[in-house]
Amino acid sequence: MHRLNAPRTDSAEEIRAFLVERLKAALPGTSLEARHDQPFRLTVSHPEAGRLVLNLGNIVQELRGATPVAAEEMVDTFVRLAKRAVAPPKIDYDNVYPGFRHRAHLDAVKSGVADALVGPGPGDLITVVLADQGDCVATLNETTVRAAGFDPEDILLAAEQNLVDILPNAFCAGTSDDDVLSLGLSDFPWLGTSVLLVPSLISRVMEEKGWDHVLLAAPTRETVDLVDAERADAARAMERWMMTSLAGPRTQSEVVYSFRCNDTIYRKSYRVADGELYRLN
Repeated sequence: MHRLNAPRTDSAEEIRAFLVERLKAALPGTSLEARHDQPFRLTVSHPEAGRLVLNLGNIVQELRGATPVAAEEMVDTFVRLAKRAVAPPKIDYDNVYPGFRHRAHLDAVKSGVADALVGPGPGDLITVVLADQGDCVATLNETTVRAAGFDPEDILLAAEQNLVDILPNAFCAGTSDDDVLSLGLSDFPWLGTSVLLVPSLISRVMEEKGWDHVLLAAPTRETVDLVDAERADAARAMERWMMTSLAGPRTQSEVVYSFRCNDTIYRKSYRVADGELYRLN
């Protein structure tokens, strides 16, 4: 079969169409569908693996303007991971972790059946269980876990313990040029927003900085980002940070929260809409 080469174009629509054709060629017998109002979210239906959703928006953005060689490598990697995604994920008690995804993930795959591995999160996020596959990450659901012979409750407990185990050595913090403090997990960038699950850790960092009140956001999966709310330009600094972060790949949450030291609740304070930060209360 003739191999399609990555298109040399910055048109998001043409790149999307190309990716769909590559996926069709790589996944014979698999249904690929996209809703008219969400053309870059592709629902993949496999007779054995069930349904999953591929977000083409991230890779389309990365491909726009990429060199031909880089584009080919990115497309090959994306297709390879898609092929792997339709296979049952590798699950064991040592490779599962609690994480967050945008609620659109739930909207795209929900079937009306409650899932023990999915729960509510702050703002526009939901809690999920992620399985480290080595070169990719799988989002687990109850059906998949039971089919692999595991009890969902045991997987949840293992995920929580694994996060506790990695936190001491993996936790890291860094400050941007705009004095935005970013908290994450080294060697686990895809798990960075799981820091939200440990508000006491965020409070400890705030105490070290002498901050009583912060604006907090998680616009990507890699970090939780803080700005001292007492700064006169706190909202503007966070707006600039959100605009830059949400323009990149692997976007996550559009909400900015208000958080006070030693609190346990992230209160929705701002939201990004139409390229601006809007106060919610």
